[in-house]
Amino acid sequence: MADQFTIFGGRGFVGSEVARQLAVDGDSVAIVGRDNWPAAGTHLGHVIFTVGMTADFRSRLVETIEMQIMRLHEALTNYTFDSFLSLSSARVYEGAISTDELAPLSVRPAETNHVYNISKLAGESRCFAVDNPAVRVVRLSNVYGAADDSNLFMTAVLRDAIRTGTVSIGQAPGSSKDYILVDDAARLIIAIARGGRHRLYNVACGTNFTHRQIADALEAKGYAVDFKPGGATVTFPAIEISRVCDEFSTFPRGPADVLPGLIDAIRKQRGLQ
Repeated sequence: MADQFTIFGGRGFVGSEVARQLAVDGDSVAIVGRDNWPAAGTHLGHVIFTVGMTADFRSRLVETIEMQIMRLHEALTNYTFDSFLSLSSARVYEGAISTDELAPLSVRPAETNHVYNISKLAGESRCFAVDNPAVRVVRLSNVYGAADDSNLFMTAVLRDAIRTGTVSIGQAPGSSKDYILVDDAARLIIAIARGGRHRLYNVACGTNFTHRQIADALEAKGYAVDFKPGGATVTFPAIEISRVCDEFSTFPRGPADVLPGLIDAIRKQRGLQ
């Protein structure tokens, strides 16, 4: 039997892939953008709230807080639903000792970079204040895919290399973070929205991937990559994914398995093959 889904931010990179997969499954999908919010009191079925700021949050601090806290509050307050899943970020683990979902977290209010983390955590708290086990949160890792046109690191490096034939990376080769393919992320998001047993999940690859490995994948396809001298080594903690893997019996693919085909897909989109 088909389910009803409402996706806030469904025209964005992650939201659009979630919508695509739901449509393939035969579910009813309503897309909500900034200017077409439903009338208060509407029943929305399963809600997936993907609204938020990403790479440009540093230049849009007020909007970051508005979108990730106030708009989330409005969606939770103004509608009825079968379930509600809000997308937070694995970035909140920056500086944490553990990346288990229940681990204590560290934030630094004096640092502009942490406006994003703090607003995401405030949004999580708003969700958990609702006494309803069907209101859940996903801490999503760095998502990438052929359709992404953002300035996030993996996407920007692949796009620039394919467009110009060469790319220069400012951070050191040993820098690393967790990346998850948007197809895999969307599949898990949908499964959690339909009936996750917990209220908080990490959705990530579970293994970090280095800048050197990204460069190797590009060089294997004939692109030139160099690292700027003196670049800092920036490493984010590996994300714990045992909860989501155990419950849904799935293991997201790592970039090493995905990048060769992804580079070809981006080239095809640009008419280069």
